[in-house]
Amino acid sequence: MCQDHTQLDNLTLLPSKPLRKKLWQLDGAVHCSIIGTCLSLSELHALCKKLKISVQVTLSEYELHRAFVAVVAQRCYAAQRLHKYLDEKYRIALRRFASAQSDAELAMLWRKAMQTGELASAYWALMTHAHASPALCNRVYGEVHMLSHLAGASVRVDMQELSNLKRREKSLSAELATHAAKTRAALGDKDEAIADLRRQLARAEMDAQQLGHLRLKLAAVANDANTAKLRKQLKASQSQRDNALSRAERAEASAEQWKQLAMQNGDLHLRLEAQLSQVQAERDSLETTLEKLLNPECHACDAQATCVTRSLCGRCILYVGGRSRQCANFRELVERHDGRFIHHDGGLHDSRLQLKSILAQADAVLCPLDCVSHDAALRVKQHCKQHMKQLVFLPTSSLAAFTRGLNELVA
Repeated sequence: MCQDHTQLDNLTLLPSKPLRKKLWQLDGAVHCSIIGTCLSLSELHALCKKLKISVQVTLSEYELHRAFVAVVAQRCYAAQRLHKYLDEKYRIALRRFASAQSDAELAMLWRKAMQTGELASAYWALMTHAHASPALCNRVYGEVHMLSHLAGASVRVDMQELSNLKRREKSLSAELATHAAKTRAALGDKDEAIADLRRQLARAEMDAQQLGHLRLKLAAVANDANTAKLRKQLKASQSQRDNALSRAERAEASAEQWKQLAMQNGDLHLRLEAQLSQVQAERDSLETTLEKLLNPECHACDAQATCVTRSLCGRCILYVGGRSRQCANFRELVERHDGRFIHHDGGLHDSRLQLKSILAQADAVLCPLDCVSHDAALRVKQHCKQHMKQLVFLPTSSLAAFTRGLNELVA
């Protein structure tokens, strides 16, 4: 595709320093990476016309790349011009690499170029450097080769992202159209609201004018003599109203107090009636007991369940709580009627453990609620419920209450 240059210099003078490697002197595998890395496609098209390289018009980019790789594989006019073009393009990098005398210095310059992104110029300067060893060239070639793979992968990712972005663009365009329609509708609503507010403002201005006229009239009325008289009457009426409200509040408070007092008296009345009924029952029981004690030969009350003269049949009656000084009378009353009387003070002096054993002896239990500990009353209730014994809670510890309770046991 190219012709040999016929006017080559045949001088045999020795150079003062090692000459740089020529493009056609490099390994064939390197030509591909140099053409692909150091030259753009637009440059290849321009050089193709400038160097008059005969190629097909419909040549693809890959075929164009292969054509230049084939050109630089041998020394010819086109390869020499291409080498000169690259030297001119990367002359700054060539001057920077020219001072390097070893692989270590070249490697350091290569790393700096990689960090600054000057890969193409550094690659050309290093691969054609006279002191670059084959090992270093192979290593740099491998790095550039892998970078081309990474660039290809990056392009594929970019193309995929571009495709996603195009789809996203369609979606966003639809959303934008929707939002635009909503915005236009909102603007229409806003225009209607503005028009309505303007109408309201016009009405408010008219009302303000009317209010101004009314204020003038009101000022004229306020300065009238009749107005002053009415104000005095209004002030007097307000004072009378305040006094009436104060009296009404006091009357309501008094009525509430009387209401509460009436409720308290009603409750007291109910309690007193209950106490009276209880006292009357205890009195009747005492009268009956006293009558039978005074007349032991009475047989007319055998059918009456409240008569205490009926025999207890030897039953043991336990009295829990109460006052110890009354127990002699209670004992006499029980024993007169064929019963046995035992007593426990409910925990005042007698022990709680003793109550358990005494409860086991009793056939029936009487317990006054006004003179017994809560614990003793609870134990008595639990024991009698568990053993199904008669239990009578007495409202008081009096003889009358005891007599009435005893009547319930013999009923």
